[in-house]
Amino acid sequence: MTNVLPNGDYRDPNTSVVFAIYSILRRQPWKAMAIRTWDTMKRLFLAGLLAASLGALLPPAVAHATTVKVLTSDVPFGFQVGERTFKPGRYQFVVLGPGRLAMRDSRAHYVAMITTRDRDMRAPVTKTKLVFDTRKKRPQLVEIWVEENSEVMDIVGEEVTARPTTIGPPPPMLDVTSFFERRAEPGLKQ
Repeated sequence: MTNVLPNGDYRDPNTSVVFAIYSILRRQPWKAMAIRTWDTMKRLFLAGLLAASLGALLPPAVAHATTVKVLTSDVPFGFQVGERTFKPGRYQFVVLGPGRLAMRDSRAHYVAMITTRDRDMRAPVTKTKLVFDTRKKRPQLVEIWVEENSEVMDIVGEEVTARPTTIGPPPPMLDVTSFFERRAEPGLKQ
């Protein structure tokens, strides 16, 4: 190998390495890599933004697709559903499905889950109304008639799972502060 360039100039042995590095740096490879990376990141960001916007818009669309029938009624007297007694006030009856009805109070709290049985009428009902059996001490809700519907919902009872737990007396307190300092009583083995 000669140290002479084609035009006859002398070349330093380190010049080729320096020249090679210079030519590589002059092409700016990091710039092309940065542009490719930026394009990829931009595509990923736009895809994520699209997915997030579709995710935010889809649940309201699904919620609007399912319509729920809500019947609102003012009851001016206390009444019973099953064994539970309810105070006078405004109640909403939400039809959850065949044989299931939820009852909300005026503060939109669910207070009862009611089991119903559909009974077919000959003609559509002209007015929505609640039917109470007043022969007992407290009026008992027995039927719900829905306007423009040929079915009447007979109240079978309340689902027990929706009933709130009753708080009874607290459990008895044991007079034991430590398992090692127990009193010797009949029936307790040490």
